[in-house]
Amino acid sequence: MTINVLVIDDSITCCRVLSEYLMQLDINRVEYCTDPGSGIKILTKYAKDYQIVVVDLHMPNMDGIEFLMNLSDIGYRGGVIIASSMESSIIEAAAQVVINSSIRLLGALTKPVSTKQLKLCIERLFMMEADLSPKPVSISIDELQRALNENKVVPYFQAQMDAKTGQIIGFEVLCRLQLGQRLQLVTPDRFIELAESHNLLNDLTEKLLQKAFAQWKLISQDDACIDCSLSINLSPEQLNQAHWPNRLLQYCHDNQMQAAKLTIEITENQALSEQSQFSNITRLRVHEFGVAIDDFGTGYTNLTQLCCLPISELKLDMIFVRGIHQDPLAQTILKSLQDISAKLGIRLVAEGVEDPLDLDYLEGVENLLLQGYLICRPKPFNDLMRWLKAHKKVGRGEFNVSDMANDESLANNESLVNASVKSSPLISAELFKTRTSNYTI
Repeated sequence: MTINVLVIDDSITCCRVLSEYLMQLDINRVEYCTDPGSGIKILTKYAKDYQIVVVDLHMPNMDGIEFLMNLSDIGYRGGVIIASSMESSIIEAAAQVVINSSIRLLGALTKPVSTKQLKLCIERLFMMEADLSPKPVSISIDELQRALNENKVVPYFQAQMDAKTGQIIGFEVLCRLQLGQRLQLVTPDRFIELAESHNLLNDLTEKLLQKAFAQWKLISQDDACIDCSLSINLSPEQLNQAHWPNRLLQYCHDNQMQAAKLTIEITENQALSEQSQFSNITRLRVHEFGVAIDDFGTGYTNLTQLCCLPISELKLDMIFVRGIHQDPLAQTILKSLQDISAKLGIRLVAEGVEDPLDLDYLEGVENLLLQGYLICRPKPFNDLMRWLKAHKKVGRGEFNVSDMANDESLANNESLVNASVKSSPLISAELFKTRTSNYTI
């Protein structure tokens, strides 16, 4: 998809330098404007023509903060990058103002900016906007229907851990499909939209939950998981369906599980899109289920709106977790969410932890749960039980390299953490070869 950028800066030199850098990053078109008032007029009329706006803070007639507030007022739905030569504390304060608005902030950069910084900001936009990224090839409707008929729905579990202690706090259930006898399972990005468009999502969800709850009864008996919670995902369409709270209560009753131990994850935009969805979120909370806002940071929710939602958990999307050790904007957002989660008495989870340097940073954050490939890759039941065994051995200092030879899932995919990375209870049982991966769950 086309990516066009509008640069707003009173310095013509800065406009030209930023334009040159951006054109090196496969941007289709870059235009610039030295007058912020004119920039607002352009965006009021042609907002959909610009996917990104880059703005300075210190400008005559209209400063960058006023410009951004006007941008919010006209309902601009693209991404915004702040690029300023002002001191970092002012840039961070400006970022905080934007975070409290409905603007999608991609970055808050100190001049001179680099192409590397701009590239990270543009990658964030691609992760926020699914339509901008190439979609994987969907399976066919016949393949989906056959998988459902043959009950080839496979639950995968991914652990969440306390950033300070390494204690396992809960697991998220993820869905996979097996097509025929193929060993490679299919991820949701290849079948969820298809299931929704053919009214098969409830059937898929029921089959997933039937297996997941049965396996959870065994997982929760492990002494490391006795107090753990389980998280599942419901789509916006399902959240609109009045029967789901009672259906979930039935699952809990049939499997001797407390409703308070089950969390329903919903997307950020989903939580605020319709009154009926807000009502059903409230119904879930009345029945003592947890409700988590998933992928926070990818939508348009501001922190004031967040305070009005009856939620129990907030999950910071991976777009603000990747590179957080060197990203002032991501750190500012995390600090804001820390404050609000403490105020509301809810859990805060950082998703997509994949880099040891990010992990080092996040381990210093109070009251934070972590989830991601570096913590625990999504695993089917048997692999998860082996992982739990290895995790406990590490905690007792009993794990060694020879254990890997006896665990095919570890031997094939994982190796000892690089010696340059400090030992951590969070990653010691998830020993894999590469430090980067495509987090597509």
